[in-house]
Amino acid sequence: MTAPPPSQDAMDAAHRRAFRDALGSFATGVTIATTLDDQNRPVGVTASSFNSVSLDPPLVLWSLAKNSQSRDAFCDSGHFAVHVLAASQEELSNRFARTGADKFGGIEWSAGKLGSPVFTEHAALFECATRHQYDGGDHIIMVGEVVDFEARDEAPLLFHGGRYADHRPRDGGDATASTEDQQLALATEFVLQALERSDTADVSEEDLQTVRRVLRLLTEK
Repeated sequence: MTAPPPSQDAMDAAHRRAFRDALGSFATGVTIATTLDDQNRPVGVTASSFNSVSLDPPLVLWSLAKNSQSRDAFCDSGHFAVHVLAASQEELSNRFARTGADKFGGIEWSAGKLGSPVFTEHAALFECATRHQYDGGDHIIMVGEVVDFEARDEAPLLFHGGRYADHRPRDGGDATASTEDQQLALATEFVLQALERSDTADVSEEDLQTVRRVLRLLTEK
């Protein structure tokens, strides 16, 4: 007996999953956007859709799901803050990704320049006045003009392939230093072996030990 062909709904669901998986190939940072609702209560959501738009004027964007419980707050407040999370803030990202939880319970925050909640810890912060809201399918694209910002020397929290990724890789300088250290270690081993194989009477055991100590100090610098 031949199995019935998959329904259009099943095909559409499979296509959406494949599209989401393809989008997941693009590694992103993780942010939390915050604002106040009409009763001045803090609201916030985790978002990986943050991006720069313009330097002059300074504009950034992120997108908010239309079915989000905080939709009205973000659309009506006129301001928001975007926190780029540090690698150590995975738990905070998970907390603000959940629906209906007491997200701000036990979290240190203060009112920013426009009133949006600002966390004490972050890798970077952008405080924005809402300038545009665009229809984006099942999301609303929020464009804000940056009125204040801060960046810290923190490894960012990264997201790739539907999961958190490793911390940032070493930069070029570190990679070069690592290569140089490897080359020095190889050279040291070569010199030590050559000295230990030497039959020259001029090379005493004391001299050999001195050379060995100096070379090893160099590799441990």
